[in-house]
Amino acid sequence: MDRSQTFLNARPTPPQGIPLDGLGAELYVTGPNWMNPCVYSTLMRHLFLVFLFAPIGLSAQHCGYDFRSVIVVRPHAAGDSAVIDGLRITLLDANNLPLVHNDKPWHLFHRNVEQHLPYRKRGYFDVPDFFPFAKDHYILVVPNGWRTAKMKVLVQDERDDGPLNKRRDRWPVRYKQMVAPLTAFDSYPLCGRFDEEVYPPMEGRPNFAPVDIILYPR
Repeated sequence: MDRSQTFLNARPTPPQGIPLDGLGAELYVTGPNWMNPCVYSTLMRHLFLVFLFAPIGLSAQHCGYDFRSVIVVRPHAAGDSAVIDGLRITLLDANNLPLVHNDKPWHLFHRNVEQHLPYRKRGYFDVPDFFPFAKDHYILVVPNGWRTAKMKVLVQDERDDGPLNKRRDRWPVRYKQMVAPLTAFDSYPLCGRFDEEVYPPMEGRPNFAPVDIILYPR
């Protein structure tokens, strides 16, 4: 047997494979195997799967309220625990002005009412924020890290009397304007907690409690 026949019959030791986790296969991409059409197509197919499922794995590590907190306000009349509906509640900055963030107003609270039907907001359909632990209070989602200890909440009763009430001479109770200072613990992180019925305790801070604001008739 000549040397060329001996070379053809020899079984070369395969190079070390490159494992691809979760794909159950090893690809040999060193040496001339890289140019083998079968190996090349297999490699491309596995790499395609890796890049296809990578965004899913990354998104699973985040929630819809990353780096967001919520301020919860409970306005009610003196001697009455019911939350007053229809109030205008504004977050004020350290200069007692409606708060602006990145040149955009970021200060109006809304009632924490669950809505399943989307509505049009800023050119696209959206659903208002709703957090079960906030009950029927007023809420405002803010970025984490805001120094709420320097902020205040302005509560105003600007409700319209309505034509029916005017004809019947029924004048609803109107409440005086109220300004309430916030503390450093009045914003609550949302990620991992936004869908809880009861806000879980957090180490190093008081348990969840809305900002309680008592209003008095004019």
